[in-house]
Amino acid sequence: MAASQSSIAKELGLARMTVSRALRGENGIAEETRQRIFAAAREAGLPLPPSRKPANDRALQHVLCAMGLGGEGPSHPVRMLDGMRRGVQECASELLRCDWVDIALGITEWPAPVTRRQVDGVLLVGSGERGSTCQTPCPVPQVYLFQGPPHADRVVVDDFGGGLLLGAHLAAMGHRQIAFIGPDTRMAHARLAGIRTGLEHACRAGAQPADRATLTPVVILIPSRGGQEPEFMELLLAGETNPAAIRRRFTAIACYNDWFAVHTIQYLTARGLRVPEDLSITGFDNVTPSWYDGPKLTTCAVPLEELGAEATRFLYWRIEHPHAIRRTLMLETELMKGETVGELKIEEALAKPPVLQAEGSGFGVQVTFPA
Repeated sequence: MAASQSSIAKELGLARMTVSRALRGENGIAEETRQRIFAAAREAGLPLPPSRKPANDRALQHVLCAMGLGGEGPSHPVRMLDGMRRGVQECASELLRCDWVDIALGITEWPAPVTRRQVDGVLLVGSGERGSTCQTPCPVPQVYLFQGPPHADRVVVDDFGGGLLLGAHLAAMGHRQIAFIGPDTRMAHARLAGIRTGLEHACRAGAQPADRATLTPVVILIPSRGGQEPEFMELLLAGETNPAAIRRRFTAIACYNDWFAVHTIQYLTARGLRVPEDLSITGFDNVTPSWYDGPKLTTCAVPLEELGAEATRFLYWRIEHPHAIRRTLMLETELMKGETVGELKIEEALAKPPVLQAEGSGFGVQVTFPA
């Protein structure tokens, strides 16, 4: 196979964009990284740039500020931080963490390094769908990770596509009635829509009715700041612990993320229910807590390291192109088959569930039964 920029990027563990920029002679790449790319290109017989562009001292000294990171261990923030560090190394920049800012509570004012322009750009992680609530505009370019205001630079995950993969997998295992639990956010709605679509496609392919009220008979949406306590599972089971009775309503629970999934499994296990023998469970993110010792979770992996790296490269590009049109980069997800989804018998998969009646709750959550 002939060598290409993509094969060089894969061999060196770099982004294709970085290899392309180096071979075009552009600035903003660490010299060590540039020389590694040149060496691989020479060996592969690819042309090198005739000469380096004049060095821009400022381009090699960008300081990027990451807000919304925190925590230790194999969590979202730490894995994204690893990707950001890789990105700043490729761009010959530096990274400053502002962990004292709680993005989830809203940004009422920008931290001093930003207002004083001691940084050249800001990476905002988990800033919410509306972005900053600060009355003062951010004085430097920003890139949002996961979600952000519509007219902003964003690096997001294909939540719908991930849900589609999970829905198709559940359908392939014979499941047709799926419950869903998660926060009442855009990301949760996108994942739920993907799961529904995956189920619908499977039903149509098998010439079966594709009624959303049947495919997802129970949907529990928790207010985005309402907490994620396992007690919300009581709404899902409606006090029932008999596996046969529960399976007449739904045979699987699709959870918004792995946090919901592992707590759901704990809740079911404590009540004598088995996963996946009695109920199947799926998560999302592929971030399992270190304390979890249950069956390997079936989930959809989010490329967290690449998310951080791409956001860093994107911010560097935005600093160099401040007037370009705002863009959204979307990264794909990957289905990770585990041990929490069981296969149903054909006769059980085709059984029609009873009509459910919604009742009020003292938890202040929204319980939705799709029409």
